[in-house]
Amino acid sequence: MLLAVRAARLGKRSAAVGWTLATAGAGIIFVVLHVREWMGLVGEGMTLWRNPWGDPIFGAGFYCVTGLHLLHVTGGILVLIGVTLAYKKGRYTADHIETAGLYWHFVDLVWMYVVPVIYLMNLSH
Repeated sequence: MLLAVRAARLGKRSAAVGWTLATAGAGIIFVVLHVREWMGLVGEGMTLWRNPWGDPIFGAGFYCVTGLHLLHVTGGILVLIGVTLAYKKGRYTADHIETAGLYWHFVDLVWMYVVPVIYLMNLSH
């Protein structure tokens, strides 16, 4: 995303489009892998109301926190694609690419808190 913003600021429309779509593609991969993780956990018996490895409330917290993040990632992917298509047609400027990038980086930053709190602090379970 940083490369997309840089390219847009330098007037390299094609590169900005490519990097923004690459970022959206990476987001799609994240969504697919995360949904796959959820399916595996449900298959092992962890649901909103049940946790075979410990406190049942963990399942609810896990799915709510990671689900909210997943919702924001999905929204970010849609925004990146929409802004990119409008930018490619000349309707949007580099400022729009940067604004979409700021949202994307906010979602990244949230994940930096989710991983330690949800995943790393629960490794023993």
